[in-house]
Amino acid sequence: MRMWPRSLAGRIVALTLLALVISQLVSFFIFMHERDRFLERVILGNMADNVAAAMRTLEFVADDERADAVAALSTRDLRYRLAPTPGRAFAGRSDAANRFALDMARNMGMETDRVRVAIGPGLARGPNRRAGDALRMAVQIDEGAWLRARQMVFDPTRHWARSSLMTLAVSAVLMVLIVVLTSRRITAPLRELAGAAERFGRGEEVAPLPEYGAEDIRRSVAAFNRMRERLARYVADRTRMVAAIAHDLRTPITALRLRLEFLPDDDNTRSMAATLEDMARMSEASLTFMREEAATEATRTVDLSALVDALCEDYRAAGATVVFEPDARLALVCRPAAIRRALRNVIDNALTYGQRARLVLLDDRQAVTIQVLDDGPGIDEAEMARVFDPFVRLESSRSRDTGGTGLGLSIARSVVQGHGGDITLANRNEGGLSVSIRLPRTGIN
Repeated sequence: MRMWPRSLAGRIVALTLLALVISQLVSFFIFMHERDRFLERVILGNMADNVAAAMRTLEFVADDERADAVAALSTRDLRYRLAPTPGRAFAGRSDAANRFALDMARNMGMETDRVRVAIGPGLARGPNRRAGDALRMAVQIDEGAWLRARQMVFDPTRHWARSSLMTLAVSAVLMVLIVVLTSRRITAPLRELAGAAERFGRGEEVAPLPEYGAEDIRRSVAAFNRMRERLARYVADRTRMVAAIAHDLRTPITALRLRLEFLPDDDNTRSMAATLEDMARMSEASLTFMREEAATEATRTVDLSALVDALCEDYRAAGATVVFEPDARLALVCRPAAIRRALRNVIDNALTYGQRARLVLLDDRQAVTIQVLDDGPGIDEAEMARVFDPFVRLESSRSRDTGGTGLGLSIARSVVQGHGGDITLANRNEGGLSVSIRLPRTGIN
């Protein structure tokens, strides 16, 4: 399962939330540290002042009345009592407690050994602090008499963690809403650019994109518009040039045919006539190929299974052996006329060199694959890439007697690639050739 978003807007949201969580955690730990130091100083400072005031009060109280005075000085949070010893709570004191005891002794003007401090588990020790004997202090009044003080600490920030989580959740929701709205607006030109590039790559007409958004995005859109214009101009110039050459060849070919009519009928004239016939077919095929390249067709949703079945039925009506067993309805967004043209070229090759063709339709949800199987001699592995080049015919299995010009597979590949797909060849183990046409479902928007 992918945890990291794939879209730019999703990644902006994820990075924003990550930055928010990290900043909140850093703030939380800084606050906890500073809060602990603040509470320790405040609580210990107040306790030292209160204990010093209590000791000064006891100086004016008779010994037999000290117990009542200590009880009167006690409050709910700070309680005093007299005892002959400091108590067991001060055994094994921590370094922090010793430092506080030293500071208190200095502030009260007393010897250090007459002051004891014990820091309880509830004082300034994290979010699990509880009210209780957070701090104990014992001060020796005179020989055999110690004034014990017990400070009850109620942490005013004990609910801070819960409040922080609520604040974090509210901030995250608001930030996600803001980032989603702004990121969608920021990435809108990129989505338009991606869609236009996909359509232009399939040979569709694409109008110049509006240049708006951030400066970097505007430059990218402007560069795409310039590229689109240059490529369209280049393709148009190439198409016109090849079409003009193929068209102009008709005149000298026709003139040569007429001249041959006045020559004796022998092997040389028959060979020259065959050559002229090949040139005429190549010229017509070139014109057809360029018209196919320049042609544009609107895309629409079709039942590919029905389209293939109807095409095979046309072949069967003409007496050809073409086998296809239609399955369930298979919807695909495509240019149906172009798909029929590509399939017709592949099926023609299968019938010419394999005498029969069998079509299989496969669906793997992401793409649709049309396999055309024949029983011919197959193709050498080293030659498979060449057969898609224009005017290439493999003489070992495809002779001029077949009447082909070598443009059928070129046209088929152009159509398939125009749909964002691919066409591949493979020799079958049982003999024959397998042509696989893979058409992605997302190839056309």
